[in-house]
Amino acid sequence: MKIDKDTQQFIKFRLENNAPEVENLTPIELREMRASMAAVPPEHQVQINHIKDITIKSENRDLNLRIYSNNDDDDQPLIIFFHGGGFVMGDLDSHDLLCRHLAKKSECKLVSVDYSLAPEYKFPCSLEDSINAVKYVFENNKQIKFDKHKVVVCGDSAGGNLALIISIISKEKKLPKIKGQILFYPWIDFTMSRPSMSITLNGLIVKKSTLDYFANHYLNDNDDITNWNISPLLYSDFYGMPITYIYGAGLDPLVDEGYALMKRLKSFKNEVHYKVYEGQMHAFVSNIVSLPTSIKCINEASDAIKQIMEIN
Repeated sequence: MKIDKDTQQFIKFRLENNAPEVENLTPIELREMRASMAAVPPEHQVQINHIKDITIKSENRDLNLRIYSNNDDDDQPLIIFFHGGGFVMGDLDSHDLLCRHLAKKSECKLVSVDYSLAPEYKFPCSLEDSINAVKYVFENNKQIKFDKHKVVVCGDSAGGNLALIISIISKEKKLPKIKGQILFYPWIDFTMSRPSMSITLNGLIVKKSTLDYFANHYLNDNDDITNWNISPLLYSDFYGMPITYIYGAGLDPLVDEGYALMKRLKSFKNEVHYKVYEGQMHAFVSNIVSLPTSIKCINEASDAIKQIMEIN
């Protein structure tokens, strides 16, 4: 099994410092641990001209959005970003550095969505919040200042799940048109039955047991895990989906899900691009300070976004 040298160092550090397994923490402890990792050393900071937090209404609670702008132009392309964290952790701050990189390098405005977390807010709360955020953004495009014909959704892990579902709903014409989607190691099949679920290595952040922990907090007792609003990979009709870029990690139990999505999208005649970063683990893109390969992936995704936006 190939392991990137920086990933090896990351795993070694976790093991030497007895880093706890995710599934051995409560959701509150998990969020506190993630928040403690949000500080960014000066040499890694990325400056954005304008950053503004706003609050909107959703069924579940007041919903926070963070808007990143490089300039005040009215016709900027837009990225709507959904963070990862297993539907249990993550917020605007946990993925702030990633959003800064994406906004700056893609030359897009970016709106990051702070959807409700489980177990306080179980399925479908995070999805409802995401839908409401997308509706709000499009309905207020003149105030937010972006070109509503140039919108890409993006997400990592659980956020990739939400981004894909938003694209499906848009394809069904129940939301405004989405021009493209960027999915970093998306979690899109809660049956968790694919061979890569057997990937295990001491020190990895995410293993199947970790995903089981997240699923147990996210889902209600009677939820059908084959429902495409939970497992969008199992959606029946992928004709007419937006241009898709999928980035996987070779040491990730979810890597087969990204590959399966690529195959399904291609079988329905969609344009899809797929790349696996061998030797990388789940969540590498949001661990920018520790795992430098994240920058290469972010740069590639940013170039992909630029290409999508240039298509008429």
